[in-house]
Amino acid sequence: MTAQIARLRWLTGVLIAVFLLWGGSAQAQTGLVSTTLAAALTTADGRVVNLTSGTGVTAGVTRLWIDREFLLVQSAVGSSTTLWNVVRGFNGISTPHLNGARVYLGIAERFYNADVVEGAACTTANELFFPHINPTSGQMAECEAGFWAIWSKDPHRVKSFTLRDTFDGGQLIMQDDGTAKSLADAEENFVYGSPLGPIEYREDVAKTVSSWVAINGDLQIDADDAAEGVEFVFGASSDAALNQVIEVGTSGGCIAAMVTLSVVTGIDELQLGWRQNEAFVDVNVYASYDDWAVIGLVDNAGDLDVQDEEAGGGTQNDDTGITWAAAEQRGLKVCISEAGAPTFFYTAAAQANPDRPLWVEFDGPNTGDALTSGDGMVPFLEFLGAGVASTITLQWVELTRLP
Repeated sequence: MTAQIARLRWLTGVLIAVFLLWGGSAQAQTGLVSTTLAAALTTADGRVVNLTSGTGVTAGVTRLWIDREFLLVQSAVGSSTTLWNVVRGFNGISTPHLNGARVYLGIAERFYNADVVEGAACTTANELFFPHINPTSGQMAECEAGFWAIWSKDPHRVKSFTLRDTFDGGQLIMQDDGTAKSLADAEENFVYGSPLGPIEYREDVAKTVSSWVAINGDLQIDADDAAEGVEFVFGASSDAALNQVIEVGTSGGCIAAMVTLSVVTGIDELQLGWRQNEAFVDVNVYASYDDWAVIGLVDNAGDLDVQDEEAGGGTQNDDTGITWAAAEQRGLKVCISEAGAPTFFYTAAAQANPDRPLWVEFDGPNTGDALTSGDGMVPFLEFLGAGVASTITLQWVELTRLP
């Protein structure tokens, strides 16, 4: 009887896999459902998991992936939808987990049994579920702009080819002549010591508060009065010399940031993306640069748009349909392929784990033409405040240089 049950379970698994692979095309590019732990698993042998949300959990079927450990949901605890009895260490790993740890969940077939090759080419449409998790080896990977990137636990080298600044380290900020940073209008200041490399920013309108104030892991780039702004260039300085981060036609990359806005009505422009490396323009008018591709707010109503311009080709823009509300935290991301094609991403306002966000790719009718081959590009973020003072905080900025 035991052999018959095992054979039946095996056949059921095969049928499910066949359906997913051949009859379930709507599953393509589906993100794994995720939640967080609502309480820590303080021991390696705890048998009850407390989830923030029990949506999608089915007793006897659902697997959980927490910090490299694979668990089987066995049964609900009483009538609870968030407390579950589990079997630990299905992949031979059983360790404590912190409160708030990200939990990925799904049936067994939504996880993989083979590793990917770091830096190898990948196609999002060919993968059923993301991220790509192999519970046996513990590898978790993303298809990053056409290449496999593997996640790590390093807070600054978060995944392959990617560096992140979490603004919790001591950086040195000064003017280009080595004197103290300036709050004057049009002043260009440099930041040294970031994992991203050199950072240069230009103040717009004289300020009483600097645009670089790192406090408790957040970078404040506030406007302390109306009609103020700033533009940051990450990983390079802003000039017309050969000082780029990527070159269209030769290399590609991504810039991403997690951003919290206190007052949306005070933001006239907030843009993240790539532009041709040129000298800073006055009042941070990014549309004055020759080549650029951005995602962000184009007015003070919270409308999230994507825009790009290829030199002399005119601006293309599209509305994502997303409205950014005050006090919301959202991730923004723009990738440029080696061929110069831009792709744009954003996150939902509430992320179970903002350090490993679930990205939504915007695929509208006007998502941009390829930028000019040979142009040197730099990642940048800029905003202009209007109307009232605004508080903008960056939880992190990350830069990916694709292989």
